Amino acid sequence: MTLSSYWIGKYEVTNLQYADVLKWALAQGYLKDAAGDPWTGTGDIYGGGNRQILLAIGESTCNIQYSGEVFSCKTRVGLGNYSMDTHPVIHVSWYGAVAFCNWLSEWQGVTPCYDMSSANWPLTVPPPTSGGYRLPTEAEWERAAAWDGSKHWIYGFTSDTLTGKNRCNYRDFSPNYVNPLGLTSYPYTSPVGWFDGVHMSPNGSIATVSSTSPVGCYDMSGNVWEWCHDWHDDAYYSGGSMTNPTGPPTACTYRVMRDGCGHDYYYYCRSASRDYYNRLPSFSHNRLGFRVVRTP
Repeated sequence: MTLSSYWIGKYEVTNLQYADVLKWALAQGYLKDAAGDPWTGTGDIYGGGNRQILLAIGESTCNIQYSGEVFSCKTRVGLGNYSMDTHPVIHVSWYGAVAFCNWLSEWQGVTPCYDMSSANWPLTVPPPTSGGYRLPTEAEWERAAAWDGSKHWIYGFTSDTLTGKNRCNYRDFSPNYVNPLGLTSYPYTSPVGWFDGVHMSPNGSIATVSSTSPVGCYDMSGNVWEWCHDWHDDAYYSGGSMTNPTGPPTACTYRVMRDGCGHDYYYYCRSASRDYYNRLPSFSHNRLGFRVVRTP
């Protein structure tokens, strides 16, 4: 697998970052309701020329809220009261992740990478073409999670083993979840980059260990699953060497997600683990977020 150079987000996109882009998009008139009318503050958020669901903000476990004409992040109870500002955004569909990428690109004056007016929102600025923000391809995601130039690590924090509660946020058996903040209700996310060797997890007074991937990314094992750009096809990577692959060229059924999450067992947190079952691009869940990339 040969990849051109790219930048990848050190962290998963947070609730606050997503809320800031929603605020900007609302001012542009980009947010719609299910009927295609301007979004007025209630119901799930839709967008795009052919109207797709972006954020299931109406779900009780969504950590973004809208009140008084302001998007903000919820506060949740654990071993204290914790703002969700720095936790990964969840309940975002693949379309919602793409909309964030395009709108952030437009906001910052760089070239948007997706056509949100066409069916399936195709990638129009693929690597190695320089452009704005986009979702990582599967190959880009796994390279950043596991490959150090000579070795492919099993987990996304430069390790072949996963034991204890100090390296990533996942479902263990001691007794059930790492849940470093001791949140009292599902989902048990942690702030992005929590496992940095500095934070002390209140749930058990556990000192974290610096747990970056070979390229310096956090949470590439555990916390939330992450959307990738690619359509899923079991046979796509069986054809030999590739350069800058972006997944099947024609639409399949499901989009791929990687990483494992704070509610999954250790084997889902492997850097080579991939999931797609029932992951339509319109699907959203309280275990699912994303990070971004750019081609310089």
